[in-house]
Amino acid sequence: MKRITFSIILLGLVSLANAQEITPNGTPKDKKYGLVIGYYGNKLTEAGVQVGLENYLATTANFQVISSLHVNVFRKKNVHTGVSLNPRIGVRHTANWGLTMEGHLGMGYLHRFFDYDQYKLDDAGAIVKQGKAGQSSVMPNIAVGLGYDFSRTSQLPVALYLRPSVNWVYPNKHFGFEASYAAEVGVVVKL
Repeated sequence: MKRITFSIILLGLVSLANAQEITPNGTPKDKKYGLVIGYYGNKLTEAGVQVGLENYLATTANFQVISSLHVNVFRKKNVHTGVSLNPRIGVRHTANWGLTMEGHLGMGYLHRFFDYDQYKLDDAGAIVKQGKAGQSSVMPNIAVGLGYDFSRTSQLPVALYLRPSVNWVYPNKHFGFEASYAAEVGVVVKL
């Protein structure tokens, strides 16, 4: 757990350090970050929220290379609460009139906090309550999406997005891995 957290933090710091250079391809000095706030629907029935930060590594007239870090929290009633930390790298194409198309690859961490208690047998053979169950997982994922960037047609530094994503959760409690899907709908505010 500590190695995964350290690796994710290190990856984010290296990404931020490399993004500070102004390149000849037109990467702007301002508006290099975006705040992401939205709905995260795991398997479409487990409602949650998504909060994140986008870092625009390179920008041309119509393309952006984006590194991002999202925190997703979702709940399946009477089963579990999931919390994921999801760094991604992606590309976004924006048409002159504002339509956006994007694709992202990510390698995240998912922790599920189950609602039920775990029990075990002690040395005397008695059943002893251990507490709530939980599961840590690695979560590689792919997301593609459409959206609209209002800054192309107005002074409003806001973009909307709709991204379906596919997540592979490893290990799964019952299988080697679990393939799940999610719907991400929200807004990006350029800072």
